[in-house]
Amino acid sequence: MPDNRGVDGQVANGQTNGKKGLFRGGRLQGDGGLSLSYARTLSWLSLLVVLLVSLGLSFFISNQARQTLMERQEGFALLLAQNLNNQIFQRFAVPTILAYGHIALRQEEQHDRLDGVVRSVIEGLPVSRLRVYDFNRVVAYSTDPSEIGRKGLAPLNIGGAFQGELLKPETVSDIDVWKMPLHWPLKPNTVKLRVLYPLRGDAYNTGASPVLGVLELTQDITADYAQVLLFQAAIVIMCLMSSIIMFILLIIIIHRAERVLSLRMQKNMQLEKELQSTERLVSMGRVVASIAHEIRNPLGIIRSTAELLQRRASSKSDKATAMLMQAIYDESLRLSQTVNDFLDYARPRQPKQDPVDLELVIGQILAFVEGDFARDNIVVESHLCGHLWVLGDKDLLYRALYNILVNGRQAMKKDGTLILRTFEREDWAVVEVTDSGPGFDPDTIDKLFEPFFTTKDAGTGLGLPIVRSIIESHGGSVHLSNAEEGGARVEVLLPLAPVEVQESCGAQKQLSV
Repeated sequence: MPDNRGVDGQVANGQTNGKKGLFRGGRLQGDGGLSLSYARTLSWLSLLVVLLVSLGLSFFISNQARQTLMERQEGFALLLAQNLNNQIFQRFAVPTILAYGHIALRQEEQHDRLDGVVRSVIEGLPVSRLRVYDFNRVVAYSTDPSEIGRKGLAPLNIGGAFQGELLKPETVSDIDVWKMPLHWPLKPNTVKLRVLYPLRGDAYNTGASPVLGVLELTQDITADYAQVLLFQAAIVIMCLMSSIIMFILLIIIIHRAERVLSLRMQKNMQLEKELQSTERLVSMGRVVASIAHEIRNPLGIIRSTAELLQRRASSKSDKATAMLMQAIYDESLRLSQTVNDFLDYARPRQPKQDPVDLELVIGQILAFVEGDFARDNIVVESHLCGHLWVLGDKDLLYRALYNILVNGRQAMKKDGTLILRTFEREDWAVVEVTDSGPGFDPDTIDKLFEPFFTTKDAGTGLGLPIVRSIIESHGGSVHLSNAEEGGARVEVLLPLAPVEVQESCGAQKQLSV
């Protein structure tokens, strides 16, 4: 016999490679498949962008809030300094010049008068310190008496104030801003606002009146600054939390998409494998069908010739020759059945759609196998519910049910019981066959419908695949399981014929009886 494996392999590979190319084009490959690594990278980049934007926005908003608060504090400090300048001019400078002719703060009476004016103005206000500098940058007055007469306490930028410039208030802190959370809660006087204001001789004529000194006003703004920091921290935390929540939602969506894509890829890979297997089987079926077709004709001649020689030589030849003739005939018959199985599987016949009574088909099968079952001491228990009408091909259904019964007998070998039941289940006709054999192996039960898979020493592995092919071509299904009491169970489901067909067939049967 010529070796057809090369042709088979070429046909199979030629067909499957085209499909693989399509799958590779869609990146549905079995070695790794399509991943969402790009989506994960995108999610991390999006998190980074969102965090940067959120942080930038939060710092912008918080800085705007802090700037607004500081402008308000600065405006209040300037108003307070201006009010102090007015009060000092009206209530201290003018009366003192009228009374003493000049101002000398070293005199206790003048100092006490100025101190009374200052304290009456700043009473109840968050003023931590107030100093007045003369042109020698010596402290002429201070709310802290120990500082009076000292030099070197003036800020470096005080020169502009002596020249009459209105300097911008500045914030002074004992702790860096980034270290403040480590020293929470902030102690009083941690953050201060300092104002350098030129004291003029005429508070109402600030443009031309002479500068008499410089007023340094220091306010404690720690509480307000702490509120700004809390507000800033709240904005940052809210932005971070919203970013993290958005990122988590994005990751969840990506993971779900990955699972869905993975399931689809697995299905596609399974379909690809099934397609490749089907293509191999189809190509193999073509080769086997052509070979079987060529074998069947000479095999029929061998079988008929062996039968003819057996009849002629039965009376003349010895017993050994007769046994050899019988062996040739039996083996040719078995080989003919095997060839027919290959042809039936490779070229399945399209079933007819005639009304078929399953009870009648089962009765014919039991009548045919009764002798073989009796020789093996196998008891058949039939529990038939009556006439079950289906639409199909009687010959094909006969062969499918016959194969199931024969498989049960072969599994039991001898001394067993085979239970046959028929009943209706909704719109289905059910044929259930249970034997008392060893049952199906759980490790191989899922492979029994695969072509050429067999657990028998001399089987072809096409019996159950042919059964399933016949039943499924009738719109039904076959299910394999192990019975609770032991043994194998085969359940065949076929769609019942329409009610009008059943009634018509039942009426015709009664008339014929």
